[in-house]
Parts: sequence; C-alpha cells; structure tokens
Amino acid sequence: MLKTDVLIIGGGLAGLSAAKALEGKKDYLLAERESRPGGLSATLKKGGFHFDYSGHLLHLRWPETTKLILGALGKNCVRIKRDARVYAHKSWTPYPFQANLSGLPPKVKSECVSGFLAAYAARKAEAISGPEVFTRWTRRVFGEGISNHFMLPYNAKLWQYPLERLTTEWCAPFVPLPSPEEVVKGAYGKKSEGLGYNTVFNYPKRGGIGALPNALAMNLGGLRLGLEVESLNLRKGVANVRHFGPVHFKRLINTSPLKDLIARAEDAPVAVKRAAASLRHNTVYVLNLGVKGVKSDMHWGYFPGADFPFYRAGIATNFSKELAPRGCASFYIEIATPGSALDLASAEEAVIKGLKACGLIKSAGQIVEKLWLKIPCAYVIYNRERAEALPVIFDWLKSRKALSIGRYGAWKYSFMEESVKEGLGAAAAILKRR
Repeated sequence: MLKTDVLIIGGGLAGLSAAKALEGKKDYLLAERESRPGGLSATLKKGGFHFDYSGHLLHLRWPETTKLILGALGKNCVRIKRDARVYAHKSWTPYPFQANLSGLPPKVKSECVSGFLAAYAARKAEAISGPEVFTRWTRRVFGEGISNHFMLPYNAKLWQYPLERLTTEWCAPFVPLPSPEEVVKGAYGKKSEGLGYNTVFNYPKRGGIGALPNALAMNLGGLRLGLEVESLNLRKGVANVRHFGPVHFKRLINTSPLKDLIARAEDAPVAVKRAAASLRHNTVYVLNLGVKGVKSDMHWGYFPGADFPFYRAGIATNFSKELAPRGCASFYIEIATPGSALDLASAEEAVIKGLKACGLIKSAGQIVEKLWLKIPCAYVIYNRERAEALPVIFDWLKSRKALSIGRYGAWKYSFMEESVKEGLGAAAAILKRR
C-alpha cells in the first residue's frame, strides 16, 4: 500500500509546476497517465517533423513563473514578435481584426468603422452589471459591422455552441478592445501592432513546446508515468490507480478536467455530481502538415469565413525552423466540433482546399507528412450552467481540502503561464499548512 502526503493528478504544466515546488519539501506522487509528461503541452515526432498539439506559446508576465520557465529552458528559448493575421473577404489583414480594417473592401470597412463608433457612443452612457451573452456583448462593444464580419462567425466556429447562450467572462484578456482612435487609424492609416495579450511570445528553439514540460520533469522524484487514477474517495483519502492499486493521500491537487474528476469521485454528493454533469466543452481536431515550398512569414491566421472548415491555421516553423527538415514547413490547422466525431478524410480534403484558397499553399503535392491529433476537451463552455455549477463543486472540494487547478482543473479559458502559476500557488498553499 502506497502512502503520500500529496497526490497530484496530471503531469501537464500545472501538475509539473506543483511537483517542482514540492520537491524536497513535501512527499508527493505525480500520476500522469501517458508515457510522457506534458499533457497537451507535448510535442510528437513523425517523419522528421516535430508537431505540437496546436499552437502552444509562452506569454510571460509574472516574475516567479517567468523565472521558472526561462530557467528550465535555459538557452533553448527565443522571444518572438507576433505576426498574426485574419483572412476575410478574400484578403489578409493584420490581427486584431477590429483594429486593422484597412485591407478590407471599402463597403465592409465603412460598416465596421461606423458601427463601432455608433456602439462606442451608445455604451458610454450605458451601465452594464453582471455577465452578458456573447451576441449582445459583441454588438454593444464592437457594433454590427465588426460583429457580423468577424466576431460572430469566428466565435461560432471556435466554440461550436449557441452564441446567444455563451457568456462573456472569458473575453478579457483574450479579446482586444481598441479605442475609437485605434479603430479609425487601423482602417484609414497605420496598422495597430500592440493590441492583445500575445503581441510577443517565447518558444523553444529546439524540441517544440514539449521541451518545456520535459525540462520541468527532470529530477522530479515523485513523477510516475503511465499511472491513471480510475477512482478516488476524498473523504477517505484513497485513489485507485489502474494496474497499480490504492494510493493513500492527505492532500489532492487535481489538474485533469474538473468534470472527469467529479465523475471519478466516489464520495461526491448528488448535487456535486449533478453540477459537474452540466459542464460542457467542445472538441478540437488538429491536422498537422509537413509542407515543402512554403514562403509565408505568418505565425498564425484566423478564418471567420464559412467556406473554411478551420477557425485557425498556423505555421509552427515560423516559431522555430528546427521543427521540420530543411526546406519544409510545419502547419497546424484547427477544426472544432461540439464533441461529435469528425470525418477526417473529408475534413482533410476541405483543409487543403482552404489552404490553397487563401494562398498558403499552391497544391496538395507540397504536402509530405500528415498527423491528426485530437483534443477531446478543448475549450470549456462559458454559460449560465457553468456559473451555477462551479461554486457548488469548488465548495465541496474545499471542504475536502482538495485543489483543482489549471485550464481544465479550474474549468476555464487560460494560457500556459497561468497553469504554471496555479501549480506554484497550489504547492505554496499546501506547504503553508504543514
């Protein structure tokens, strides 16, 4: 029978960071079900290419997490200025769309600018309290033009959920809010480059984003790969691990999807089980392509148009040339579903057609490698049910002295550094209560 002070479920960035902070200070067991650390922050190799699970970039803003991340990567890191774009109305315009309208057709540009200015004037006199649904929020903040030409179609593709039910707690800091001056200037003058939380980012020079969790995992004495927690009882402090047996623990740090944790918790009350069952998420399929003869310098692009099946496509080799053999580029293309299976063959055909239509490739003959990756729980859905369920779940977890952190453990929309920050914070909270 194995006993530990702290059981950590999930060896992604949040779990690894928590383990790193506990190392040498508290006995812990980090159970990761895969045969490698990193979770979705992993890099897979195929045919000379390094493919990430979509675009995973490091946006650093806090001293403690910056020190840990850059310290782990050492010299294997580069800082990059963002080149993100939007493909709309058969033309490319810089991201964010709402502040870079100059490349659009005159009629579209006029609709967007006049709609924004009218909305801005109206909302200055309007007091809003509490969460809004996305459809109302975007029209109130951006006006009809920007909403209809980008915000509504793009987010419908991304979330795969009715936008009249999607609430907006997730929007900050992920949706840039330009001033009227910035909108007008971006439409009729110079492009706006400094908007958004991701104007610059860090990325490993070699090994893909998986280099970070691999570096964090080094010398972690409590890390155990290939261990999957099948069930647990928080009141008794016992977890049952597949092919391993029971693990007794005093404190729990969970980083796996919150919904899954509660489903595995044998002692969760009916009200907590019911709350967790109401949580929703979408699924994202990522088609990674190895392509020869690509000349674009773009890092990633957004595609609001209905004629493109994907909502975003990026060129990872513009983060690091080391991700592909010489003369080749590495693409990642993201398609969301509400959880339903995707017909990969037809989706692949539509992706290639879309990449040709926007000029990123000229022919299917340029493609030399392919790898589909599936993210079953990708973006958690913000809705009324989520707002009502989370307090019920977290109040119960708190009563059991359990912490559930990270993008999926906390059931939120976040970025990589925030997961690291929450891992360090969870470890600090446990160490403080020695």
